[in-house]
Amino acid sequence: MTQAQLVGKGGDGKNGEGNRKRFKISIPHFDNSDLIKSYSKTLNGKCMNSAEQDVTALLVMLPKIWKVEEKVVGADMGMGRFQFHFDTEEDIVAVLEMQPCHFDYWMIALARWKPRIVRDFPSEIPFWIKTEGVPTEFWSTPTSQSIGDAIGETIDVDLDYGKMRVIIDGRKELCFKTTVDFKGGEYYEEEEALVTLKFEKLFGYCSLYLSLCHDLENC
Repeated sequence: MTQAQLVGKGGDGKNGEGNRKRFKISIPHFDNSDLIKSYSKTLNGKCMNSAEQDVTALLVMLPKIWKVEEKVVGADMGMGRFQFHFDTEEDIVAVLEMQPCHFDYWMIALARWKPRIVRDFPSEIPFWIKTEGVPTEFWSTPTSQSIGDAIGETIDVDLDYGKMRVIIDGRKELCFKTTVDFKGGEYYEEEEALVTLKFEKLFGYCSLYLSLCHDLENC
């Protein structure tokens, strides 16, 4: 069957590709429970800027960086996506704890495999973010939690170093500065504070649109 037959004949040349009828294929029901179980120790990954990142090289280099060269099998899934299947649960947990990860000076997103994934999965990246500018009288876990939750999902707070671990949606604009007001506590004079957010291990982003998905030259 030719490509034209697969696509269909639902449109003419003037209407273009968008109006052509798509050929639909139906897969009969089968028991895929064992197949799903086989992915229990699999990580899905995505290059945030696939135009600048070489997946073939990534599949070779990341296991070496993670020190699991003989314990994983990687596969290129196309369109900047990849998978790694691990031998042990301990290794997959250890790699996830190493995040955020980058390759070719651009970020990558990692997440455990799951069925019925959305189109842009995975897109979330956990960053340690240091806050500067928070008044010392408000230096607390609730303050860090509120700031982190405003830009993502806070999963940990380290008051000793003034930072929080936040899961960021890599598809959205980064936030490096924000205005914070404090609605309670002693010595509160209803003044706003300019807070700077410093991302640890952040590589590659567009300085104009603060995007992880392209560089300034291709903005």
